[in-house]
Order: sequence, then structure tokens, then C-alpha cells
Amino acid sequence: MCSKSRLIALTFPMQVLGVIMLIMDDCLDENRASRDYRVKFPDDVLQDNLPGQLWFGAECLAAGSTIMNRELESAAMRPLAKDLTKSLENMRAILRDQCLRNVNSYSGKIKESLCLFDRLFAEFEFSYVSAMVPVKTAKEYDMMQDVIVLFSETVQRYVTQIVYKIIG
Repeated sequence: MCSKSRLIALTFPMQVLGVIMLIMDDCLDENRASRDYRVKFPDDVLQDNLPGQLWFGAECLAAGSTIMNRELESAAMRPLAKDLTKSLENMRAILRDQCLRNVNSYSGKIKESLCLFDRLFAEFEFSYVSAMVPVKTAKEYDMMQDVIVLFSETVQRYVTQIVYKIIG
């Protein structure tokens, strides 16, 4: 495959997901699935191409592939990956049909399909990333927040002491 074809093959899923995410932002607004779990991810995981990698991972798992050295996690995620890919194909068909009609309104069927896809994508994102990289536990996350608070309080005390020295 030539480099131009490879670039197109890599960017197409990102473009599709980008359009779907924009539609979800517009259509679902505050009814989007929570992504609060992302604070537990290592910083280098949240990249622009993560949704495309997740789509590829879901397609591979749904087709029966296994994540290297993660057989149990792969087996556990396979039903979710199948549901996600099925939801994505269903939603793409509904949106394709809709764009031939009225692109300025979203039917109940579209909203329902988008909600399902959003929820499944969020669940798969958390499961897949958790299987691939160490994700902070609730205790680790709480400890990190405690350190941040202590650091903030220390800086605040230091600034207060300096202000009193300058004023007083």
C-alpha cells in the first residue's frame, strides 16, 4: 500500500468519528456518556488519534483477534466490541439515510442510536485502555489529589507570608 493510501486509511476512521462526535455534541448536548474516568488515564494515552485506535481495536476484537498477552481481557471485551461495532454500523446507516432527507433535524431514532453508540464507546474506551496501560486506581487518584491540595496549600501559605512581609 502506498503512503498516500495508508494515510487515507488511517485518517478515514478519525474523520468519521470526528463527524459523529460533532453530531453527538450538537444533538445530545448534556446527555453524553460520562468520560470522568479519563482522569485516571496516563497523560500520554489521551491523544487525538485515540478514537481511531479504539475503533480499530473494537473491529479487531469483534472479528476474533486477541490483544497480545491479554487473552482474558480480550475475551471479556469481545461482546462489548461486537455491540460497539454493530451500533456504529447501524448509526452510520441511519445518518446516511438522514443526510438524504433533512440534515438540520435529528429524529428520535437518530438520538437513540447516538446515545447507544456514545455509551458503548465510553464503556469500550475505559475497558480497552484499562487493559492496555496501567490505569490509576481510585486510591492512587485520591492520593494524587491529596498531594495537589497539599502543594496548593503550601504555595498559598508561602504567598501569604511574603505578602505579610512586604506589607508589614
